[in-house]
Amino acid sequence: MTPLQKALRYKFLSQCLAFPNAAFIPALDEVLEKIDADRDPLQTLVAAFERENAESLQAEYTRLFLNGYPHTICPPYESVYLEKRMHGEAAVAVAAAYAEWEMSVEPGLIDHLATELEFLAFLASAESLENKVSAEARNASDAFSRDHLHRWAPQFVADLKAGTTMDCYRMLGEVMEHTLAPLSPKS
Repeated sequence: MTPLQKALRYKFLSQCLAFPNAAFIPALDEVLEKIDADRDPLQTLVAAFERENAESLQAEYTRLFLNGYPHTICPPYESVYLEKRMHGEAAVAVAAAYAEWEMSVEPGLIDHLATELEFLAFLASAESLENKVSAEARNASDAFSRDHLHRWAPQFVADLKAGTTMDCYRMLGEVMEHTLAPLSPKS
């Protein structure tokens, strides 16, 4: 897969973690139009989101990611998964990785999975430039994946797949698992 196509996939996954309001499906469609390889699972996922009632989809999003009772199923924050608290050491380390690439992020979203995927999309885009920055971007992506994403995202995906009551979010977990698996360290 080309770096640009990889960037679009990360962008798509990041968009899937947005609150499902009126702009949700159009934003997914906009990115999906640019993806030219292995689109079927992504199209199936968008169709599954489209089949859901908006209020039910928003309620499930809230239950899974924001404030489910008696606990939030899969809060999409690295610090929560690794340290059981918000804005922990993981967030500080992630912010440092962003700063190396002069990327600024809203403080409350530093170690949110959508932001981490956006960062990988940014690095993949930089890798696609085929210049001096390309190798640096690839190395930064590998390091970020190893030091951050692979340490907690597999558990997040497992929790998402096990905890959701909707096919669309279960399918999102499967797509994430397939997309992020190559980022895991080699055994």
